[in-house]
Amino acid sequence: MNPLERIKSKIRIELGDKLPKKWKKVGDVLIADFDLIPSEDKKEIAEIYASELKVKTVIQKNKVNGELRKPKNTQLLYGNDTITKISEYGLTYNIDLSEIMWSTGNTGWRSALAGPKKVKDFYSFDNPKTIIDYFAGIGYFALQMAKGYPESKVIAIDKNPKSIEYLNINAKENSIDNMEIINDDCRNILTKADVIHLGYIGNTVDFLEHTHNSLKNNGIAIFHEAYRNSWLGFKSRSDWIGIPDNFSELMNTKGFSVDKFERVKFYGPSTSHIIAILRKN
Repeated sequence: MNPLERIKSKIRIELGDKLPKKWKKVGDVLIADFDLIPSEDKKEIAEIYASELKVKTVIQKNKVNGELRKPKNTQLLYGNDTITKISEYGLTYNIDLSEIMWSTGNTGWRSALAGPKKVKDFYSFDNPKTIIDYFAGIGYFALQMAKGYPESKVIAIDKNPKSIEYLNINAKENSIDNMEIINDDCRNILTKADVIHLGYIGNTVDFLEHTHNSLKNNGIAIFHEAYRNSWLGFKSRSDWIGIPDNFSELMNTKGFSVDKFERVKFYGPSTSHIIAILRKN
């Protein structure tokens, strides 16, 4: 039996159709949507999930809230320890899932030079002296870039003090010594860079003016964002070729040309998370 079948075999038959069929396992913490389960049964069922999936804590899935992308109203269904550790591409990340979001869907794209060729093509820079990560979080991208470019200075910035707390822990644990960590709004940082990384979803375009001003001549920005597929001009998977005209024209108004463009993953109905290399004009 698969895990879900084993879980179903341990509960009342009438609850079988209400069980979450999908979940995220982040380190030894499980996140799933138990909203269809009656309140009086949630604790028991969460404990069964924990046993079958071998986790210490089960958290009710909830929305990410506000500019700092923090989970909203964390509800523990089983266990009480929300701090966990994830290992990816030779690095470890400590995180408190009650305070900080972790996206399992971005795994390959966080790998930078340690990952597959498709990702390396976006994170292969020409001997940069300074790399800045404007939305560093706990080091999702910054740690890999610091590891991949040991001769470069990597400046990791984030507004969320809890993220900065774990970023410091993660940099130390991974023996990263070429990183400066700053708890601030990236728009307050005036340091010039060869590469600026914008790993944010929501209103990333609003940060392009400051990015343009902060890049050295011919510098590049690694730009993440989510757009409607229709705006991008894509109706099917076969359309994902080349650089969309609308996107190219928008970036041109911000002072950038688009060197490279790719889809990271679907991001909700008819929407996609994209990544692009933008070169300062």
